[in-house]
Amino acid sequence: MYLNNAWYVGAWSNEVNRQPFQRFILDKPLVFYRRETGEPIVLDDRCCHRFAPLSAGWLDGDNIVCGYHGFTYSPSGACVSIPGVEKKPKKIGVNGYPVVEKWGWIWVWMGDAEKVDDTKIPDFHYLQDPAWTGHGETLNLKSNYNLVVENLLDLTHAKFVHKTTLATNDVTEFPLTIKEENETIIVERMMRGIKASPLFTRAGNFTEPVDHHQHIIFTPPCYISINTTVISNSDSSENKSAEIRILNALTPETSTTTNYFWNLVRCFSLDDEDMTKFLYEGNKFAFSEDQAIIEKQQQMWDTLPNAKPVPFPHDKGIIQKGKLMERLITFEKNNHN
Repeated sequence: MYLNNAWYVGAWSNEVNRQPFQRFILDKPLVFYRRETGEPIVLDDRCCHRFAPLSAGWLDGDNIVCGYHGFTYSPSGACVSIPGVEKKPKKIGVNGYPVVEKWGWIWVWMGDAEKVDDTKIPDFHYLQDPAWTGHGETLNLKSNYNLVVENLLDLTHAKFVHKTTLATNDVTEFPLTIKEENETIIVERMMRGIKASPLFTRAGNFTEPVDHHQHIIFTPPCYISINTTVISNSDSSENKSAEIRILNALTPETSTTTNYFWNLVRCFSLDDEDMTKFLYEGNKFAFSEDQAIIEKQQQMWDTLPNAKPVPFPHDKGIIQKGKLMERLITFEKNNHN
């Protein structure tokens, strides 16, 4: 089940232009394009006539023309022209979706247009804040989006999955604190006096013990911000620090596939292109490691869809996330107009 009255990232801003293209969100095929003025448009990618994809057609001004029989739709989704039919069509068309372009992403509201709420877009301003810099991309995973969200809420897996990049052997030895705040789940872990992970050893040039603080924020329905600060331990002779944020949008494509939009940003060495490349490639490799195990996990999940996982103390954030999402989806269902 999905939370419909919510924003979902559909594309990077630089992906959307005057060439229509298709992308699925919540099992729905959507077509993306821009008006001549540059405003992004998102419609159902299914002509109401014979269900051909509008993304296989072309643009006529701000309208989109079906490439099968020429039905033409306005940016609102209304059918405005049918070849061979003189009378203007009435009350036929395709669904249009509210769209916001913000921080380099195209956000699509998939639910009731009368309930659009811009405040439900998570604070990802770091993506375009001049005090931060970084790079990211999109992965397509053959797994349900929840498995990816839950992977990021429990970072103890780094010890076993990311041995050469994000791992610190101490991650399983330190307790978590979990809290719900304004319909978000916050998971924190402070690890004092540990050896820095391979990625932070190079990024921060740490050679002595550090204090490693993880601050993870889950924002419904599918957003994870991983805020990591590493500073020299008080007993260290060094005085160094490094802070990164990994901003993640796990957009459900279908029930078993996810479009994973991510960007790793930092607030140090802003003009160092080699640092940008190092962090991007390191995180990209780590996420490919996640992808490999999560896609195998999905295959096993499919063999026992009704089985219940065995809970573990480090799953507290996952459990709280599940309760929050169940509550929000139930409320939406019970208050559907």
